[in-house]
Amino acid sequence: MISVIIPVYNAAPFLEEAIASVSSQSVADREIILVDDGSTDASPGICDRAAAADPRVRVIHKPNGGLSDARNAGLDTARGEWIAFLDADDALAPGALARMLDAALATGADVVAADIVRSPDASLPPGLKPRYREETLPPDEAVERMLYQRGLNNSACGKLYAARLWQGLRFRRGVWYEDLDVFYRVMERAGKVAAIPDALYVYRENPASFTRRFSEARADVLDVCDRMVEYMRASSPALLPAALDRRLSAAFNIYGLLAANPDAIPTKRDGIARRCMNIILSQRRRSLTDPKVRLKNKLGILATYLGGFPLLRLLSRRAYR
Repeated sequence: MISVIIPVYNAAPFLEEAIASVSSQSVADREIILVDDGSTDASPGICDRAAAADPRVRVIHKPNGGLSDARNAGLDTARGEWIAFLDADDALAPGALARMLDAALATGADVVAADIVRSPDASLPPGLKPRYREETLPPDEAVERMLYQRGLNNSACGKLYAARLWQGLRFRRGVWYEDLDVFYRVMERAGKVAAIPDALYVYRENPASFTRRFSEARADVLDVCDRMVEYMRASSPALLPAALDRRLSAAFNIYGLLAANPDAIPTKRDGIARRCMNIILSQRRRSLTDPKVRLKNKLGILATYLGGFPLLRLLSRRAYR
């Protein structure tokens, strides 16, 4: 019924916990596909032992090709009617697969999007409250909300997909922000998207993670957003304002990381900063007057009007401490 794809690269400290979070799910008709992406630590042995202990666990050992390549390898071999992704240092909440499958069958949705929560130890924090209401959406509305970053997120994880949506569609290899690059093309194939507020996916926070540091690879998000803007311009003009605002968010984020990491000086640093500034200047008026734009972006825009980019740099250094 469900194929859970877990890309694995040097994840030994967390991998057994991730596998256990799927093995303990109440949906018995499932498979776990562990894609060992050329790990050099103890991860390959952990994968093999998991497969030996449970026939529903399958292992693919392959040369290192990155997260997108590993997920694609899992998609190529998945046998389930439904697909879910789990990163090897994260965990599924108890009952996650059953809850998402029930929502899919009850609503007729091709995608079920649950909430993702952050935790230092991949366990559900106590006292969680729903951040949005449960509803069934047409795909264009779901994409719009994800682009405006209003409740729903564009992560590949924390969702259940009808397997047919991935036919002929794969993650782009060799780029970061692969989820942002592909999510709208998956969603547009769906008939309906069920949004459920349950926190079913636990993202393990890591202060040293890629999302908190600056590197030239971070600038991939600008290319990803450029492709998305052109796609919407040609195929879904109604979603173009949302795509433009998502590109603005990316520009704010990269510019802020540059300001907060002055010692991280890549070869193309100045060019990346100018590119972010051009995006912000070209988009700020449109987003400031767009009622769907989130407050964080509007505050960033106001900072550029009130104090220019020096003020934005100052605020960014404080925000990214």
